Amino acid sequence: MNLTVFRRLRVFALLLCLFAGWAAFGIAEMPVIGVIYPASHYQQWTREGTDRLLSYRTALEEQGAAVRVIGQGMPEREVEENLQSIDGLLLPGGIDVEPARYNEAPHPKLEKTDAGLDALEWRALEFARDNHLPVLGICRGHQVINVFYGGSLYQDIPSQHQSATAVKHRGGKIMHDITIEEGSLLHELLGRKRYEVNSYHHQAVKVAAPGFTVSARTDDGIVEAIEGPDEVFIVGVQFHPEKLLEEKPELKAIFARFVQEVGENILALSQEKP
Repeated sequence: MNLTVFRRLRVFALLLCLFAGWAAFGIAEMPVIGVIYPASHYQQWTREGTDRLLSYRTALEEQGAAVRVIGQGMPEREVEENLQSIDGLLLPGGIDVEPARYNEAPHPKLEKTDAGLDALEWRALEFARDNHLPVLGICRGHQVINVFYGGSLYQDIPSQHQSATAVKHRGGKIMHDITIEEGSLLHELLGRKRYEVNSYHHQAVKVAAPGFTVSARTDDGIVEAIEGPDEVFIVGVQFHPEKLLEEKPELKAIFARFVQEVGENILALSQEKP
C-alpha cells in the first residue's frame, strides 16, 4: 500500500473515532507516535520485555496516543514501514550527539556518542519534515532537533559556557528554575514565567537553529526549550517532563498538546489536495 492511500485510510479512521469516540474503535485507530529506541533499549525490549522508555510511552498513551517503536537495529525495511505508519515523532533523552553533525571537532569533555543512533534519528526527522509531522524532543531529543535544523551545541557546559550565575545541570537529583518567555507555547501550557525543572545533561543548545525561538532559559543562560516555526508543532525541552508527572501533573499539558497537535495535523493533511 502506498503512503498516500495509507494516510487516507488512517484519516478516515480518525474521523470515525472523532465522531463516535476513541473507545469504540480501540487503540489501533488512535494517533500513532513513533518513539526512537537506542540499540540497548530496543534489544532489552525485544529480548526481555523490559521497556526502558516506559515513562515516555505512558505519558503519550495517557493522552490517547498509540506508540510505535522505531528501534536502532531494526531491519531497514521495518524502520521504513514503521515510519510510514506514524503521525508524529518523539525523540527521547540519551547520549551525546556526534559533533561532526554540527561541523565541530570533538571536545576533550565529549562523552559517548553513537553514529548509528544519530543516523536513525536524522532519518526519522527527515521523514517528519518531509511529511509535515509534529515532533517533540526531550533532553537529547531537544538537542538533536536543534542540530538537525542547523543549530549547534555546547559539547560540555562546565568547560564551554561561562556565566556569573552558577547553575548545576547534572549530578544526583538536580532541580533548578527556568524562566519561560511570555507568549511562548510553553508559557501557555504551564501558565507561569518561573518554573522548577529537573536536569540531567552536560550538553546544551549553543546556537538555536534558524527559524526557531528560545522559549526558556536557566538563570545562567542555558537554553531549556525551543519552538519551531508555526507551520507545524516542533518543540524541544531540555528537562524530562515524563519523569515529573506524578509530582508535577501540570506537565502532562506538554504531552496532551503534542497529541492534540498530531490529531489536528492528520485532519489538516487530509484536506490538502493530492
